[in-house]
Amino acid sequence: MAQSTYNLDVITPEKIVYSKEVTALVAHGTSGHLGVLAHHTPLVTSLEPGPFKITEPGEKVVTMTLGGGFMEVRGNKVVVLADSVEEQ
Repeated sequence: MAQSTYNLDVITPEKIVYSKEVTALVAHGTSGHLGVLAHHTPLVTSLEPGPFKITEPGEKVVTMTLGGGFMEVRGNKVVVLADSVEEQ
């Protein structure tokens, strides 16, 4: 059975860094690490600087380092507005 996916956009003031369908993400929020799967409860939170782990369909993992920012989860879409992103 295929895993449910959702759209993730990671955006900095300069450009759209990442825009794909994903199955999961783990971010460093102000209250600790938080994971998001498809159909997550709506949420807006600030993000602390640190690792940002994305799991794409097929279990491919992409890791970035965010310089802080905000994340909005709504419906089947997640938008991350990051101060900066270092792709690894």
